Amino acid sequence: MSEISETLLARVRAQVAAREARLPLAELRQRALTRPVPCSGLDALRGERVTVIAELDPGHAPHGPLVDHGEECGLAALAIAPVPDREHEPGRAMAQVRSRTQLPVLYMDLVVSSYQLWEARAGGADLVLLTAAALRGEALVSLVERADSLGLTAVVDVRDGAELMLALHAAARAVLVRPAAHAGEDAGRSALCDLLSMIPDSVVRVAECGAAGRSDLIAYARKGADAVLLGRALLTGDDPRATVTGLAAIGAHPSLFRRRMTDEALPR
Repeated sequence: MSEISETLLARVRAQVAAREARLPLAELRQRALTRPVPCSGLDALRGERVTVIAELDPGHAPHGPLVDHGEECGLAALAIAPVPDREHEPGRAMAQVRSRTQLPVLYMDLVVSSYQLWEARAGGADLVLLTAAALRGEALVSLVERADSLGLTAVVDVRDGAELMLALHAAARAVLVRPAAHAGEDAGRSALCDLLSMIPDSVVRVAECGAAGRSDLIAYARKGADAVLLGRALLTGDDPRATVTGLAAIGAHPSLFRRRMTDEALPR
């Protein structure tokens, strides 16, 4: 299993406790329940085509057009990671994005507490990332269930077979597979393909695209991926909109429709 340091987890818990001291759970819950009911993240990610999620930094100017015109670019969802150094309320940036798009929004904090699920709900999230390596024992089971009770779709982040088993034990309905830290490009892609092949058809499969972009998307589609996540490393150029549009077009190619691919029919 991949490891997340206890130092990092302790820091996150302390930050959450400080936020809860400023905004008690009861008040946060009231704020969250004024939000519209989240949309079905599963419906947004699973379809005939390979759908595309873009991880955005709303403070990065070139990402602005993707927030405002994501549907036109072919995106199925936006992923927003909070920036603790810039803001005391992690959901603030997400709420700003929520006001500018109708696309589903995936909240990508390192979640260690149900309080953060309420923060996600209050910010307008539809999906929330849960990291298997950060949640021991029945903690993952509890947070998957809690997210579901709030109307949020939990996407469990896994990097190896042991973490995938934890996600399946927790009855996760969507799983994000990512390469292990420091894995080379070829080794990382091979490991992700192996993980995708282990995920039951009933679970939505999301794979993180690496720097190869197009090659990764095609490889993961061949292993049954329902969606791909385009991380920030793929969207650092001056025209991330063109990158997203191109990859979304490949994901929508008829030869990549789920589980209907042949080597001869792959897009050239």
